[in-house]
Amino acid sequence: MTQKWNLQDIKRAEPRRRRPDSEIAATIQTNPRQAVVEDRDEAEETMSIRIVDGNKKQSKLLIVSICIFLFVICGGVAVSALLGGAEVTVHPKNKEQNLNAEFETKRVAQQNELSYEIMTLEAEGERQVKASGEEEVTAQATGELFIYNESQKEPLRLVTNTRFESSDGKIYKIKDSAVIPGYTMEGDKKVPGMTKASVYAEQPGQEYNVAPGKFTVPGFKGEPEYTTIYAESTEAFKGGFNGKQFKIDDAEMQTAKQALQTELRDSLLERVYAEKPAGFILFNEAVTFTYETLPSVAYGENLATIKEKVYLRVPLFKEEAFASFIAKQTLTAYGNEPVRIADTNTLTFSYVDQTVAATDISNVPSLLFKITGKPHIIWTFDSEKLRAELVNAEKTKLDSILKSNYPAIVEAKAVIKPFWKTKFPTKIDEITITEVVKMENQ
Repeated sequence: MTQKWNLQDIKRAEPRRRRPDSEIAATIQTNPRQAVVEDRDEAEETMSIRIVDGNKKQSKLLIVSICIFLFVICGGVAVSALLGGAEVTVHPKNKEQNLNAEFETKRVAQQNELSYEIMTLEAEGERQVKASGEEEVTAQATGELFIYNESQKEPLRLVTNTRFESSDGKIYKIKDSAVIPGYTMEGDKKVPGMTKASVYAEQPGQEYNVAPGKFTVPGFKGEPEYTTIYAESTEAFKGGFNGKQFKIDDAEMQTAKQALQTELRDSLLERVYAEKPAGFILFNEAVTFTYETLPSVAYGENLATIKEKVYLRVPLFKEEAFASFIAKQTLTAYGNEPVRIADTNTLTFSYVDQTVAATDISNVPSLLFKITGKPHIIWTFDSEKLRAELVNAEKTKLDSILKSNYPAIVEAKAVIKPFWKTKFPTKIDEITITEVVKMENQ
């Protein structure tokens, strides 16, 4: 049976009353053991109350807080010292302009003209086809010569069949008469006059397919003109042959040649950018191809091996010179300062004469081309020189250094670590230059 309680029957516990000393003494006389137990209970109750000194507690907290603060400060100083250095963020001058114009570039350029160099790659391959017999072939090698005149200021005419001699003694003749302009002067420098002429070998044979080199005019031997009128070839002469060649059906020959040429051409395109020299620009659309069919040879019974040689040539422009040339053509306020084009892939190149893409451009003194696009021209500066000038310099000197020596920089901001330092680091390796291009209004 569950017992029920009325709330009014529940009384609050009364605090324990401490006995008077007289009562304790009486208890000791009548029952000493009970007195000891009761006295022990009272002592334990009294000792369970802990007394704390508030002033001492606050003092300890203050000391701990100070220690933590000093630890954080010292740690921050140590980390800042380890990660010290300076970073300078610069914003160079830049412009972007629409371009759609035709230009001329020359192998030998004068002042304010754009020059170019020719990159040449070649590949050779072979394929087997059916042969229908043999035939005797006799052919003279042909090529192109650049003829120079350092002898006189007046033009000089060379008659048809004027002879030129290679370094190994082989004789070649010009097909038509040629006029060489006289030389000019650029300051103290003599600039020879130059013309181009087609030549052919005096005799047939493979041995006349000579490599590029220099040629003299044997008719001037013993005269001053022997050293001042000369010629150079930039490509090997080709076509010379004297012997038997296999006869192959024309249709089968063309099919095999086209397939082989395509294969060789693709292999050359893969090499272009890998072999492009540093510091030069080239355009995909500027690539040209020429082909040479080599003599076929036997390959088993009723088979012949046809051989093809493919030449890839492309004009190369020096990066800074090309950017400066484009800046002159597009920006009215440009003053010949060093510049670069952010991304030449945004520009489209094309030859004015579309047939140039299938010709040997090494045999022409100049090229006409068209550029369309929106070149982003950025002024350049010598970042290593700037880093050297900032070594141990006051931070406040940054603006004056830039204003005096770096007109290409529009604005700059420096962050030096640790934050309390007012000078740039004493070591150049601890100074970093970061370029951020901010587009300017046109």
